[in-house]
Amino acid sequence: MNKSYSKELAELLTNLRYEQIPQEAIDQVKRITLHVIGASIGAVPIDQTKKTVEITQRKGGTEEATIWCSNGKKVPMEEAAFANGTIADIMDWEDCSWTGHPSAGAIPAALAVAEAKNLSGKDFILAVVAAYEGYQRIAMAAQPSRDYVMSGQGWGLVSWQIFSASIAAAKLMGLNSAQMEQVFGASLYNAIVACNKHGEGLAKSDIYHYAHGFCARNGVVSAILTKEGFDNCYRALDDADGFWHMVSDQCDWEWHTKEFGTRWLINETYLKHWPANMWVQTPLEALDRIMKRTPFKKENVKAIRVSPTLPFICGDYSKTTRGTLDAQFSIAYCLTAYIMDPKMSAAWFSEEMRNNRELIDFTTKFSYFGESRIPYDNFAIFKRGDFPEVTVEIELNDGSVLTETMSYPKGHPKNNFTLAEEYDHFRMCCGPYMSSGQIEKMIAFIDTLETAESMRPFAEMGAIR
Repeated sequence: MNKSYSKELAELLTNLRYEQIPQEAIDQVKRITLHVIGASIGAVPIDQTKKTVEITQRKGGTEEATIWCSNGKKVPMEEAAFANGTIADIMDWEDCSWTGHPSAGAIPAALAVAEAKNLSGKDFILAVVAAYEGYQRIAMAAQPSRDYVMSGQGWGLVSWQIFSASIAAAKLMGLNSAQMEQVFGASLYNAIVACNKHGEGLAKSDIYHYAHGFCARNGVVSAILTKEGFDNCYRALDDADGFWHMVSDQCDWEWHTKEFGTRWLINETYLKHWPANMWVQTPLEALDRIMKRTPFKKENVKAIRVSPTLPFICGDYSKTTRGTLDAQFSIAYCLTAYIMDPKMSAAWFSEEMRNNRELIDFTTKFSYFGESRIPYDNFAIFKRGDFPEVTVEIELNDGSVLTETMSYPKGHPKNNFTLAEEYDHFRMCCGPYMSSGQIEKMIAFIDTLETAESMRPFAEMGAIR
């Protein structure tokens, strides 16, 4: 092929200016920033959060950027991106686009670089919007066929995620269009191979959460290396051996630049209401509606039925290794955790809760009906602007059945958080671990983000001293 989508997209991203961004997208940056940091602060009690902070700070290095949930000791910006990218996904509570979790790359990378370079709120907003607009188009261009996914080749969620971090970092470092194109090339070489091996089955691994940190760090490193300079490395998205070839059996070339500047894909991102897998959100939301309408007690439940059937989150929790990811990717576990403790928090995924015999026994009351789908099918529905319809039925011992059917859980683009609701969500996530004064300062900063002369004070607030 002669046309270079790499060059064209690089020019679009480089030429993107703050003044072009609609207010709706600016407000979405505010929501996403607080949402992912709130999800991270909410993960303070989880052991993996503590390990991530300790490992990263122990390595030392140039003190440039702050790790959320830490004592405030700074580390190199790429290492802060690694730690924060990991922590952002530990509760699986951040965002979800059509193709993954761009906020776990874009926000850690953008905030680390903006802090290190002492850049403004407008610089940060522009970098995050550019990251989403570039990442989502690259990922959509490279989407594989259903047959490819079903063949066991894997879905590249943690492969294309690197672009959300590398584009944000490149934008903040002031790279020109030729360098932005080289950033695509460096990202290609730093990308993780498509892998779902330990995100499925009955023995899921929380190495999956570290993978988001790898993407964030590698994205910042890609921009750093490009700024320092190297030869060639253009056309990374193009030709038969472009990025798409490592994650897919097909490429929709037009998606690389499709509707750029007129359709703001950042606004089509879902901000997860609950700390759980993407496809557990609607069952939890339906249960929450039932419980608020007709409260019931766990001991009064005879059976719970959920539709449709998604085998990868409908498995028998009692037969899993009961790790954190086993719990987060289980409808039965998460709904039972809600019934036992409706207040969403890290307590849902404590070792004690994950091995609670009463909880484990209750999960056997769950069954599933309706169409059987794989995640690929659900994402296809989401890409159309809709969301899979879910039905939850609670059969009580007296024979009565409580039912809720719904499609758009809180945080979906058609049922998005208002800024006020997002601020309340942030308060709820951070309340147990931060002072109310610190929380309110962070909210106030984000509320007027576009007027901030420096992102450094806000980044430093993410530490828990």
